[in-house]
Amino acid sequence: MPVRPIETRDAPARVLALMMVADGRADPREVEALAEEHAFRRLGVTRERFAELVRHYEESVGAEMRSHNYLHLSDIEQLDALLDQVDDPQQRLSVCALAARVITADGNIRDIERMVFDHMLCRWGLTRSMVSRAILGQRAVAAAA
Repeated sequence: MPVRPIETRDAPARVLALMMVADGRADPREVEALAEEHAFRRLGVTRERFAELVRHYEESVGAEMRSHNYLHLSDIEQLDALLDQVDDPQQRLSVCALAARVITADGNIRDIERMVFDHMLCRWGLTRSMVSRAILGQRAVAAAA
């Protein structure tokens, strides 16, 4: 099996980090929601590495995205380039399930978060129903453990 570059290996974590800062900032409740889901292990990154990714996207993308309530072409291009690095269908579904958890963790679903999430689903050919089933499946596995 070929060794994947670090940028590609942590692409699922990068997607979630970008999702978290789409509204301009990462809320501590979003990070805790991921910790409760054991997301860092599932994403193949440490919590510290994830925090680095969040800081990177807060500085580079978050402030720009929050300044408008729609996705600019430049936002879509950057998002698509990142989404295309996650090529495993199961990993994509898992990332969407975690993203659903993230955007609801702070009690507010902002328009820009929903647009990024909807774009992710569309780009990957997934539906909300598929994500809902994945969430239920993950809960069943967690309850059995």
